[in-house]
Amino acid sequence: MAKLLTKRRNHLPSAIEALKTLPDTVRLQRLEALVVASEALNCASGLDCILQEILNLIPSQLSCDRATVFLRDKRTGQLHARVMTGDTPVEIILECGVGLAGHVAETGESLWLNDVSQDPRFDATTDIRTGYQTQTMLCAPLRKLDGAPVGALQAINSYSGAFSAEDVAYLESFAALAAVAVEREQLAQGAMRAQLLSTELELGRKIQTGLLPPPGCLELPAPFTAWGQSQPCHEVGGDAYDAIVLPATGACAFWVADVSGKGIGAALLMTTLQTELRAMVRTADDLAQLCAALNHRVQTVAPLGTYATLFVGVLNTQEQRLRFVNAGHLAPIWLNGGATEPRKLDSENFPIGLLPNVPFTVAEVPFYSGERLAVFSDGVTDAENTAGEQYEDHLPAALAQLTAGEPETAGRQFFAALDRFRIGASPKDDTTFMVIGYDRE
Repeated sequence: MAKLLTKRRNHLPSAIEALKTLPDTVRLQRLEALVVASEALNCASGLDCILQEILNLIPSQLSCDRATVFLRDKRTGQLHARVMTGDTPVEIILECGVGLAGHVAETGESLWLNDVSQDPRFDATTDIRTGYQTQTMLCAPLRKLDGAPVGALQAINSYSGAFSAEDVAYLESFAALAAVAVEREQLAQGAMRAQLLSTELELGRKIQTGLLPPPGCLELPAPFTAWGQSQPCHEVGGDAYDAIVLPATGACAFWVADVSGKGIGAALLMTTLQTELRAMVRTADDLAQLCAALNHRVQTVAPLGTYATLFVGVLNTQEQRLRFVNAGHLAPIWLNGGATEPRKLDSENFPIGLLPNVPFTVAEVPFYSGERLAVFSDGVTDAENTAGEQYEDHLPAALAQLTAGEPETAGRQFFAALDRFRIGASPKDDTTFMVIGYDRE
């Protein structure tokens, strides 16, 4: 019975030390083989071609029957035989940590076995299935630059009946080259995915832009007038706003919504909110019922913990009243500083989607001709300058500079002041600002 030999990497000679102990002819052959394998990294196209070039050199240099590269699949965590030498390729798939190759890919340690049957980790399933008999084996890990193992390189059945310590060190040199090829392939795939994601984000941005009003004056019939703009923090954003005239009553419905979080997830929920609001608000008789239905919809489609703050109002010029629901949103600010009675627009409701089956309360305040209301997202108050100061402390003074004149003038003045404050600083959140009012002749 052959003696079991299992060695850790720190007990083995390095490839350079191992080559020094070999006869000159063998040493030159192995050096030439390593050079050829290195050149394959630049000459071969595709990971499989590179690995095959490396594997073709191993049997002749180590005087063994065959060699195989195992790689871990990111989706399943399983180890699969990506490339192999031999007369007939065999499909080999190992569960994490199963078999000798699985052990090496899991631990990052090399194995040197001159009688595999004596090792309890040896999995004979493939031998039984194919009729092939594995007797001796070398197995070296494929490691990324950060040291994480991504697979294993295996040499099987030495013609001399036993592998040597020099063979282990030499196989590890090939494994290092194979690992470089694998990591380069992964980096290339990552770059392709990044390019694809960039393309998809651009498409998403265009779709989202189509769902929002164009920046500037909103198309509303007299006597209504409004101006709005939304700036996403990234390619796509989670803020929504709009204003439309209800055909049944002639009143003007408007809203600003701010989805929790940023990026793609927030943008998808923003799309749902904008679409649902546009459809619901045209037929809803009661803003409380509208918000309850919207809350149920968000609870259905969004992950747990995802929500949106919302201010939605209906402005009726005949009654000179504003009915609204503030669902966890920042309180809008009146731009007409001469109003005599206090009119609060603070939140008395939970955000949309935060909790199931919660009631919503509708409030009502006077809204007179010539007045203006500024509605905005917390990207305004949370905006920072290069010194780390937030715009929230500067907001009252900035709004005080605005008049109750044309919404376009007020909106442009406000964004100009905001941009001066945050110039040079990276955006922290999506920023939306809308001014709305009406004027009687």
